[in-house]
Amino acid sequence: MTDAPHEGYAPTTARPPGEEASKTLGELPDTPSPLPMSGVSELRALPVHLGLSLSQGPYTDSPASPASTSSVDEPKNVRPAHVLPHNFRGPIPRESDAEEIAPHPHWVPIHDGASLGTLQNFPLNKNGWRYTAAGPAAHWLPETVYRTLELAPEGVHWSWQDRSAFMHISNDAMVVGTDKGFRSARTNLGVRHGAWYVEVEILPPDASSEPATPMRDGPHARVGFGRREAGLNAPVGWDAYSYGYRDKNGARVTLSRPQPYGRAFGPGDVIGMYIRLPPEDAPLPEGTEHAVHQKRVPIRYKGQLYFESLEYPPTKEMEVLMDKNRRGELPWSDEGSGVGKPPAPLKSTERDERRPGQAKRSVPLRPLPKLAESYVGFVVNGEPQGIAFKDLYDFRPLVAVEPVRKRERRKADTEITAHTSVSAVLRSRLNPYDDGSLGYYPMVSLYGGARARLIPSDFRYPPPAALEEALWEANAAHGQPVTRKTPAPPWRPFSARWVAALHEAEQYDRDADRDARPTVERDGVPALSES
Repeated sequence: MTDAPHEGYAPTTARPPGEEASKTLGELPDTPSPLPMSGVSELRALPVHLGLSLSQGPYTDSPASPASTSSVDEPKNVRPAHVLPHNFRGPIPRESDAEEIAPHPHWVPIHDGASLGTLQNFPLNKNGWRYTAAGPAAHWLPETVYRTLELAPEGVHWSWQDRSAFMHISNDAMVVGTDKGFRSARTNLGVRHGAWYVEVEILPPDASSEPATPMRDGPHARVGFGRREAGLNAPVGWDAYSYGYRDKNGARVTLSRPQPYGRAFGPGDVIGMYIRLPPEDAPLPEGTEHAVHQKRVPIRYKGQLYFESLEYPPTKEMEVLMDKNRRGELPWSDEGSGVGKPPAPLKSTERDERRPGQAKRSVPLRPLPKLAESYVGFVVNGEPQGIAFKDLYDFRPLVAVEPVRKRERRKADTEITAHTSVSAVLRSRLNPYDDGSLGYYPMVSLYGGARARLIPSDFRYPPPAALEEALWEANAAHGQPVTRKTPAPPWRPFSARWVAALHEAEQYDRDADRDARPTVERDGVPALSES
């Protein structure tokens, strides 16, 4: 399942920020080439610390830095329980490394007495890179060595990493705020199956979020659910990766198209957010990758261990959908889904790469599967506003289809070395499969000093057991169609995701280590673990 490092990497040399280093994910192929399933042979030569080094250069404990060399030369720093694979050249476990919960980030208030602050010596998820806390576990992960950890505090809270760099956060990670234009934050855990409920309390600006110059139209907030691909420097509902609820006029919004929905809200109001996704045993829609496969590299940054991986970039299909929406080619659905179904298949708008005299080779874009009987609804101060969205887009990656011309031109797979170009390394890091982190996350977008508090349990306005029924009744009261097909499962508070997520991460890590073992040590040769 995973491509975590095994026996080591080739030493890397620091590259000046030249032409290749300046390339972005947007310039990479839309469909990555098939990846080798042999994690050992593939990742043994992968350069590490690539994302941070593109902007900061080598840092403490990277293989190219003096600190790293000293740690390798001093086996006394290795815990006795963590016997490393032969020739292992990744980060070396230390006595101080956490093995259960990663330590609380170093939080600094933005000024004395401020309720919100920033983090020092801490990598945010940005510029297409993601950083997940890691800890040594070679005693039960002998090949991959490291396991996934959650950052303190324990429980569901606003993510330390999945937030805009302009979004400030409280020391307990339950309140976020910004003095800028719309900026967003997600929770540290998302959901993939079942029915869930969480509250967000909208707070007025305080001294730590009030902009130096008040915004002309005052503070604002949006709440909703978004996928990992949803941008954090844009409001929830900006594209089809997220579904939002606006404070100003109570509109529901996705693809930046507001539609009348519920009542307006503001500071002092508590917004309940309900999401229902298909059960775990439901048939999976065709057109998306159903396997789980992690592709990550352990690094040590400022003394703390992290897994570094590429974030999932927006797909061309979603970008085309957004373009068609801007041109007004997508009519609104009458059933509350927020957007009509795009034509399938979509025609590619990519410039054709062909020589004079060659026939035009148009590559149709992949259809965008939806999750049957998936719903999002909102509650304001205990009053159901109705089902806002239905048939959400599937959060799994679209099935990779490589154009013939690219397959013909692609060279045979070769081992990546220290001399491999940055763009080639980036392509090798792309993961066309679900890595287990995909799903829908509670999301908040704030503007002009607004703040928001997350309430994952002990709700201010406890919802009824038949919450979805109450939301459908609100739809009917507003003259909107009621199209539910099956009874809703019992909803659960978002706080219940914590223990389940820890178990899931442990299982993913075990599967990763199993897939990393040499073929001769396996009973079978499972390339991927099924979700």
